[in-house]
Amino acid sequence: MTDQKTRNNHYVPQWYQRGFLAPGQSRLFHLNLAPDRKTLPDGRQVPRAELHEWGTKNCFVEYDLYTTHFGAVVNDEVEKHLFGVIDDQGAKAVRAFSLGNPAEVHESFQDFFEHMAAQKLRTPKGLDWILSCYGALGQVDLMVEMQALRFMHCTMWAEGVREIVSAHDSDVKFILTDHPVTVYNAAMNPTSEKCSYPQDPLVAAVGSQTVFALDANTCLILTHLEYAKEQNHLDLMRLRTNARHLGEGMLRTDNFIRGRRLSREEVIAINYLLKSRARRYIAAAEKKWLYPEQEFKGAWAQIANVLLPKDDLWRFGGEIYVGYKDGTSGYWDEYGRTSKAHEFLTRKSPRKNIGANEFCGCGSAYAFKDCCQRLPASERPPWDIYGLRERNLMFCNAVQHILGLSEGASWEDIRRDLNDEHVKRIHSVFASLWADDTDLALLLPRPNSKVLRSVYMGFSDPRTIEAAVLGWLPFVDEIVLVNPFFIGTRMKPEFSPIESPAGHKMQTLKNVMLLLILEPYIRAGLVHLVPDPGEISAPLGHHVRKVLTQRTEGWKPPKGDGQKRFLELAKEETRRAILMLPEEHQRRLIAKQRPDADTEMTDRLIAYCKEQAEADPYALLQALPVGKDGAQHQIFKGLNLEAAMYVALLTGSIIHVDTEAQWAQLLKDAQPCYAPSQSIWESVRRALGEISFPVELDSQRVAENIASVDRPPIRLLLRRLAESIAHPGGGCDPNMLAKQLRQARGKVERSGKRTNDGSLLHARLELHVPPAGFSSHEVQRLLVMFAGVTRPRSIPYALRLVFDEPEDDK
Repeated sequence: MTDQKTRNNHYVPQWYQRGFLAPGQSRLFHLNLAPDRKTLPDGRQVPRAELHEWGTKNCFVEYDLYTTHFGAVVNDEVEKHLFGVIDDQGAKAVRAFSLGNPAEVHESFQDFFEHMAAQKLRTPKGLDWILSCYGALGQVDLMVEMQALRFMHCTMWAEGVREIVSAHDSDVKFILTDHPVTVYNAAMNPTSEKCSYPQDPLVAAVGSQTVFALDANTCLILTHLEYAKEQNHLDLMRLRTNARHLGEGMLRTDNFIRGRRLSREEVIAINYLLKSRARRYIAAAEKKWLYPEQEFKGAWAQIANVLLPKDDLWRFGGEIYVGYKDGTSGYWDEYGRTSKAHEFLTRKSPRKNIGANEFCGCGSAYAFKDCCQRLPASERPPWDIYGLRERNLMFCNAVQHILGLSEGASWEDIRRDLNDEHVKRIHSVFASLWADDTDLALLLPRPNSKVLRSVYMGFSDPRTIEAAVLGWLPFVDEIVLVNPFFIGTRMKPEFSPIESPAGHKMQTLKNVMLLLILEPYIRAGLVHLVPDPGEISAPLGHHVRKVLTQRTEGWKPPKGDGQKRFLELAKEETRRAILMLPEEHQRRLIAKQRPDADTEMTDRLIAYCKEQAEADPYALLQALPVGKDGAQHQIFKGLNLEAAMYVALLTGSIIHVDTEAQWAQLLKDAQPCYAPSQSIWESVRRALGEISFPVELDSQRVAENIASVDRPPIRLLLRRLAESIAHPGGGCDPNMLAKQLRQARGKVERSGKRTNDGSLLHARLELHVPPAGFSSHEVQRLLVMFAGVTRPRSIPYALRLVFDEPEDDK
């Protein structure tokens, strides 16, 4: 016997189709909205029949829709093992929701939404939507992404107002389409650009409602709570409060609105909606039901009057508190938020009617005309909550207040007086600014063709920040790097700087120093500190870790500049820990290491240690306990490849690195098919590599160089390069750009000819331009699931900083 392969794939299950048959009926009227044409013997082309009466076996089926091929091997596991299980569970769940037995609904609640989410993506339109988000995908990759994305809407659907309406009183029943899970937004009619095939309104938009006919007589309508409550006072295109994918929530499974029985006209309005969002095929038990447009004469926005719930909204909303056996508790508000941080992060008086030359309402350092004015209102960062730059400045102010810097305390005072309470308070403030319900993607600066922005992948460390970040600000417009502080509320207590602050004093001191160095540049909008995206969103962090683990399996970092720098910084931390030991323990250590040392030599060594500690700005001027109680965490925090690309793609940035290991990962893992750099940009790459860039290590001089009206034109040329790669048709000629770079070389290098007092490094830039830009399916998946991106994006190019001098000689 041979294994029978299932190659006729029903993207609308037959059991579901049977729910739309009339009693005793075995066939559906099946309408093709775009029938093929056949050629007659005389050459004339006529359309094929558009209407058939077919059994469920012949409806909504496509050959090899889910089949994958590995050479000559045909694989039907997606149909059998994925959708087989989903359909078995889904059939029970749909029946439970339709009949309304509370116990059965509760038992099948999760299965229902998982089935509904899969149904949205498994149709030809759903698969085409995935392709539109990613670009070219092979069949295997398409099936992988469909499975990865299929849970993305479940949380927001489950948190919505759930109403099941009935068509029992109508002689017209609900129709069935080839895309049964239908999204409606009154502000976007089917002809709008954002609804062009295969796009649907965003489920996360506050005015979006999801309609899913359970059978011929019952239909589920899901509405976001705030829209249901304020039907006439909302911007329907903005995101709902705490919009998120794959997030956790807490809700009651017995809350449904079930009492509404629709009139004939209302059923026809819903059928009109279902047909308008179908791809090609619809079906019904009666032929005349397939043409709702013949009777529905209302405007598109009027369909909302049918879909919006009318009564029993009291069932939804409110707050939930849960107590656990271990004494802890949980809290969720009506939008799934788990804290009340939004109460102080919301502007008391949202900015409105801002002039073109006034500071933008999103909180950036730009004028409105150079920031949000160029963006549609639905694509702007929110104006009613504090933005990324403002939160960073709030944190700077809080840290200075906690440590007494705003009252005149010196750095030596902080090194001497820093205590556990300071560490705890600083990290508590940081955690409150970045609560679990924060939508980081919403707060990030938007891509701007007039701004050359770069994401730095390296460590956020005050000892290296001048060479890798600040020294490059004269040559780019803005730099994005990871915030070195951790969100302590999402860490195990024994590692948390909030629960166990004693082990974080040294690291907190370094992080505060970094914050103070960067504060003027944050205020000016030149530097953006972003929390690690995986810390903000647990599902995103889990996905990144999974991809990262798979990608780096068996990988070992090359023994290059980055590893040498890391080891040197680690050795420096060890020496610093010795300097901070209590004197008696220093004496014991000296006696162990230098048995021949007499009392005089030991005293001199102790005095030397004290001098070194006082001269070291990163050393605490206080003795730490010896042993476990005084152990200090040494933390090097940077962005991994996936997180860096995620941030870069959202902010329209390039990426720059300063280690061989990061460069190797970019070239190997962040471009399709390991493609070489585009040959057309080879002249630009060579010209850029010939320039010796003076990298200023003095932050004051960096600020002066940025303020200078005589800045080198490299920044404009690098911006032009990014624009040319992103828009090949309208860009500049590569050879002309290379010529301009060579002409700018002299001015760049002359700016570093002043008397060198040790605050200059010289470095070169290595350029890499993949044919399709830097991208990956895994990172695009992050954009789709966690940032609502519905078009493929890529990073135009990346730069590697190659220092002329060894890192350990600077």
